[in-house]
Amino acid sequence: MVLDKLGSSLRNAISRLRGRPIIDEAVISDFLRDVQRALLEADVNVKLVLELSKRVKERALKEEAPPGFSRRDLAVKILYEELTKLLGKKQDLPLAEKKTNVILIVGIEGSGKTTTVAKLAKWFSKRYGKVAVISSDVIRPATKLQLEQMLQGEIPVFWKDVDDPVEIMKEGIERFRRDKYNIVIIDTAGRHKDERGLMKELGEYFKAAEPDLVLLVIDGTIGQEAYSQASAFAESIPVGGVVVTKLDGAAKGGGALSAVAAAGAPIYFIGTGEKLEDIERFEPDKFVSRLLGGGDIVELAKKVEDAFRETELLEKISRGRFNLEDFKEYLTQLKKAGPLDKLLEMIPGIGPKVPNLNIDSSDVDRWVAIINSMTMEERMDPSIIRGTRIERIARGSGTTAKDVRRLLRSYNQVKKLMESMSSPAKMRRIVRRMGLGG
Repeated sequence: MVLDKLGSSLRNAISRLRGRPIIDEAVISDFLRDVQRALLEADVNVKLVLELSKRVKERALKEEAPPGFSRRDLAVKILYEELTKLLGKKQDLPLAEKKTNVILIVGIEGSGKTTTVAKLAKWFSKRYGKVAVISSDVIRPATKLQLEQMLQGEIPVFWKDVDDPVEIMKEGIERFRRDKYNIVIIDTAGRHKDERGLMKELGEYFKAAEPDLVLLVIDGTIGQEAYSQASAFAESIPVGGVVVTKLDGAAKGGGALSAVAAAGAPIYFIGTGEKLEDIERFEPDKFVSRLLGGGDIVELAKKVEDAFRETELLEKISRGRFNLEDFKEYLTQLKKAGPLDKLLEMIPGIGPKVPNLNIDSSDVDRWVAIINSMTMEERMDPSIIRGTRIERIARGSGTTAKDVRRLLRSYNQVKKLMESMSSPAKMRRIVRRMGLGG
């Protein structure tokens, strides 16, 4: 697994938190000291660690856990969210269909750039059709042989025995564009961020290749130094994204990832081993999930978030603000637990009041489609929906006017029932009895 030591330390911190019988400020502080120690050992910047710790502590002590969840559940959810935020957002690849997309690869010498080019070529070939590589490193002509050996003839590698990288790039792009390749990846000579002449050349490469995407390759073992590398390259060339390599067992991997994100450069890929298939799209939420112990943490965070939404919805209901947009969200939540009328019948004192709704999962799907076909004005004020509006909504949702009228009748019945339960506290008790609070 990527960053084993960091992941192990964070999971131990969570395990210790879950073992504490009472969660108070002292326990949260102990928990965060464990988290800080784990992040600092992974070479994450001290300022970033302190800022993250402050946010987690403030939120963990200030926010109320939703019904059915403990404060320790809330603290774990908040840590998951703040770690994900620290590593930035997942970015969509800015590549177009039905054209030759040119990707320019740059980086410091020794960062694993050429190996990354081969890995990316294999990765793209499985997802984007025809892929080709241009080797423009005239300083190390053997790079072309290295690429050919790694790609084993499955992906063409263009090279021309001249001294001008720009000439190689232009001719290679022209050839592969003529042959309708989907992706063309250009490997460039490694350079040093402090050598102004070499960095200036990057601008010339950019003008010549007119790439759709510039990817900067950064060695994950350099830790916080990744910040200055990302910043230096961004000053010379419009860097569109970053590939962080050598994260397998890298003690400073956490520092490199967080430093790149702090520099404002989106991380598109991470290298997790030496094999060609050891490269993956960087998705911060999934990466943090692995660090914290897998899907159970993500599932917990999702359940707590769902419970927060339900609580907010119940607050609206209790104040008499229950519109069709709320009804759609409520139906979606209830679908997870079972038929609405059956759930309500289980609640003492409520069962006899339940109208004959007969709502099943197929109704929920149909009704969500109907609500999606309404204008926002109609969702906020369903009383205006009649006549031609009903006909238009039915056509837009692929249903009938009868389906739309049935939805409106059931909505009004549920709204009256909900509004009769006046207090938020009573509504929360009902939700817990219905098993919707987690």
